[in-house]
Amino acid sequence: MERISDWIRGRVELALFGAFPASVLNSAAAEGLAFWNVESAGENTVCFHTWETCFPDFQRLAEKGACELKILRRVGGRGARLRILRRPALLIGLAAMAALLVASSLFVWDVQVRGTDRVSRAKVLRTLEDCGFGVGSFWPGLNTEILRSEVLLRLPEIGWMTVNVSGSRAVVAVAERTEKPEMYEDSAPGDLIASRDALVRRVNTLAGHPAVKEGQIVTKGELLIGGDLESLTGENRRVRAKGSVMADTWYEISAVCPEKEQMKTPSGVPHSRFALIVGKKRVNLYIGSGKTIDGCDKIISEYTLGLEGLFSTPIRLVRERFLPYRSAPGDDYDPGGTGRRLYAMLAENTEGQILSYTLSPSRSGELHVLTLRAHCTENIARLREGSG
Repeated sequence: MERISDWIRGRVELALFGAFPASVLNSAAAEGLAFWNVESAGENTVCFHTWETCFPDFQRLAEKGACELKILRRVGGRGARLRILRRPALLIGLAAMAALLVASSLFVWDVQVRGTDRVSRAKVLRTLEDCGFGVGSFWPGLNTEILRSEVLLRLPEIGWMTVNVSGSRAVVAVAERTEKPEMYEDSAPGDLIASRDALVRRVNTLAGHPAVKEGQIVTKGELLIGGDLESLTGENRRVRAKGSVMADTWYEISAVCPEKEQMKTPSGVPHSRFALIVGKKRVNLYIGSGKTIDGCDKIISEYTLGLEGLFSTPIRLVRERFLPYRSAPGDDYDPGGTGRRLYAMLAENTEGQILSYTLSPSRSGELHVLTLRAHCTENIARLREGSG
């Protein structure tokens, strides 16, 4: 918009020759004349920019200061406006374009969703389209209250929503509903069961009755500490079993690695192809299918035609850039590094202590197989709520 305003107002680039060109500029500044981009072009020459309407005043000051003024370049201004007025076809085209822009500004061509975290942006956009609002919608007829009610009914994960339309661009701001925290009832009855196969080493019962003994082998899901308590005077009652069962567990994790890692290196000359999206229809500006070319990384960029903050058009330019590459062998297989990663993975997922472990390398064709076998001790008791 600033460029259009400058073109209508008219901008000129001037060269000032004389014995004291600086005195002319000082006089212009004292009179409040606008000028900028002042540069020295020689010993007694100064170049600068100003508005077309200020040019007569600079001519007057240049004559008064015994200097010469020369126009180097004109941009826009009265002459350019007169040339346009002499071309009725161009005027009609500009008027038609302005009318199309005004008509286009009454429709939504770009929808942005903000504030989503758990709910995907694509899900919100699909729900808006199901409710009759999307790309191409006539926004003056939009009833935001009805739209918000329909979207909130279809998406219970959203607690609040608003739609703001500005220059054919709609911004949908949402606030996700805060989930009600799960209430923890310490008094709810339940049993402690085994989280995996193990050899029991120690049973520590705080509430309930133990169902296993030291030295016993248990399987995943087997009862360790029951929540049933016998009563000598009445019926048995259920409590929440509490305690821990330390047991020996064994793990086996394998990693398969190639002899050499494959690395991508640039190869060939990158090239691009373009397409236009008008509304919801795509028009390819190239010959052939839209499939990805083998041996190339594909980068897609979209540019919406319009002015940011003023208006958007239903036309988007799509650029697909292809970067050729070739696969080259990289670093050699590192059994030590692979073993450390396996150990770190086991330590992160084990709620206990790793007593011992071994690494067993093997090979299958061009692949290396490294197997970690570990002996651990950990608490295998996990709560299972219920009435038994």
